[in-house]
Amino acid sequence: MGQYRERSDNRGRSDNNEIGKILDEIGKLEMLKDLSIKLIADENGYADKIAHTLRNMKTAQLRRFFGAIKLIERTIEEENSEKAWDEVEAEFYLLKPKIAYAKGRKLIPEEFYQVLKVSLNKINVGTNEDKIENFKRFVKFLESIVAYHKFYGGD
Repeated sequence: MGQYRERSDNRGRSDNNEIGKILDEIGKLEMLKDLSIKLIADENGYADKIAHTLRNMKTAQLRRFFGAIKLIERTIEEENSEKAWDEVEAEFYLLKPKIAYAKGRKLIPEEFYQVLKVSLNKINVGTNEDKIENFKRFVKFLESIVAYHKFYGGD
């Protein structure tokens, strides 16, 4: 992941190298639902490491994207069937240009854009039931990033 600048934190690790490793691990998965909650949410887990690199990112940007995700999640829960994915698929695909727009305007850092892009590519895989489970795991992942971002003092 040579496109990232190295930046060390007080725990002695390179943030961007850590993000590169996370991107590689997510990229190896067949589906996002295969990503363990422990790896996502544990202290020093993926969400913690990602949030640490985002500590200078405005919370408004994180919340804006998170709001769009939660709206899709509510629609899935209301449908409560395998057809739920059919109801949200268009909105799901529209997430990609939203993050590209935010990246293009420099509202989100490259690392966060890459994490979102790699994760989103692991959602629309398998049956509709798999896609819903993948999406739900993505929601948990993003919720954990938001929580750790707040912990690190995100404004």
